[in-house]
Amino acid sequence: MIVRAAIPLLVEIGPSVTTLQIARAAGISEPTIFRAFEDKNEVLAACLAEVTDPHHTVRELAAIEPSLPLRDRLVALIEVLRAQAERTGAVVNAVSLAGAARPRRQESLSDEERRRLSDGRTASYRSLHAAVVATFETGADTLRGSPEDAATLVLAIVMALGRGGGWDAGPASVSTDGLADLLLHGLAA
Repeated sequence: MIVRAAIPLLVEIGPSVTTLQIARAAGISEPTIFRAFEDKNEVLAACLAEVTDPHHTVRELAAIEPSLPLRDRLVALIEVLRAQAERTGAVVNAVSLAGAARPRRQESLSDEERRRLSDGRTASYRSLHAAVVATFETGADTLRGSPEDAATLVLAIVMALGRGGGWDAGPASVSTDGLADLLLHGLAA
């Protein structure tokens, strides 16, 4: 409840969000936060863990109606992935600017920590990939390649746009509809 209330505030306000604002959004008193968390940094770390867990995104992708036309399913899945990327980026940025829950540099991690981190990322990607594949299974015969190949391509492009700020880059910005049309029809007329 606290983390769910804090995430939209981190996205909207950034690192200057206060525990009082979080408490009000959660409908609790501020001291209640400190019964669950040691301090604001611990709340921010929990928010970071929550937004980087793909389970919400997987659930949203699974809710895309399979009977929709391919273009509509593609637009819906791009919107889900885009919203998740924007939310995650905003929270990571806010947590980083707050100086909280900062991950250690890769070089300072033990081999075991590096392996666990890599395994976690791989598992997250696989669950997202499987959910995207499922959106392409209906009407798979209309695709040039397999649903797996389509999912890999869509995830690669959406993730790259999310990292590079291409969604909202002024004159170089990319719209969801524009990306869906490009993926469906290519560049050629």
